[in-house]
Amino acid sequence: MKYLSRSIKDSMLIVATPTTHEFLNILGYQVPEHKAISVDYHRRFEFNGETIELYPARHIAGSAQVLVETKEGSAGYTGDFKMPGTEPMKGLDVLVIDATYGSPHLTRKGTEWDALSALIDLIESKGLEGPVWLYGFNGKLQEIMVELRIRGVRNPFMADQVTLKLAQVASKFYGVELGKVNIFDSTRAGPGTIVFMHVKKSFSATRAPGVHVVLTGRERRGTLVEVKPNLYNLAYSDHASFPEIIEYVEEARPRKVVVDGTRGFDPGFTAKYLNKVLKVDATVEPEVQQVERTGET
Repeated sequence: MKYLSRSIKDSMLIVATPTTHEFLNILGYQVPEHKAISVDYHRRFEFNGETIELYPARHIAGSAQVLVETKEGSAGYTGDFKMPGTEPMKGLDVLVIDATYGSPHLTRKGTEWDALSALIDLIESKGLEGPVWLYGFNGKLQEIMVELRIRGVRNPFMADQVTLKLAQVASKFYGVELGKVNIFDSTRAGPGTIVFMHVKKSFSATRAPGVHVVLTGRERRGTLVEVKPNLYNLAYSDHASFPEIIEYVEEARPRKVVVDGTRGFDPGFTAKYLNKVLKVDATVEPEVQQVERTGET
């Protein structure tokens, strides 16, 4: 979404899943009606002699991979994804793949199921003493809400208005009823309450009573790490680990791979590994040293 405002201004069409368009509207992005094209997964959309098809991507609600077929060949872009749960686009001429965690040394300890289990244990052990505050990005917060409900956590939820509206859309996407989610009110955030807040607010909110948990893919020391009293990092990510990136390419078997070098850590290692081990023609574009590398918190 970094350059979405420019895309809305300059592009002829903005193609996305219906859920993504709902998210964009809530977040204040005004896509003109004549440019907004809602396309469900695997519904082929033809435009100017080319075909666009969106594949599911396990990232946040509504995330999609993009397949474009032209008379010159086929190209696909994974966007952000994780495995299992992302259907590889197979046999492409060119695959552009995300590599936010593009090296084995960036692999987190344990699985996301281990992280969820650790979080639930923390909620059960500390939740009676005060509120549990969870900090993450839009999309990840809503996924955690859903995952907690699926696993039987019935604690009252509290969130700001934007996070709540996104959660209502995500609830429909995942087919999971979240129950009542109250608008955030610090005076009502008592024991047993789980408060969901954007990670940007963690710096000011962590002084409040209770236990504070930051959802981050960068934590590699353990599944749940106490960084200071009542402040934890939970190793939970919505991006593929290095083994998952390799698994995707092994299943997809494209003729050429372009590793996305505009963000992430060590995409060059991913390209070298694909070349030398999988014998797949792979490059990094653009070259890493020419761009600002950004990653997920």
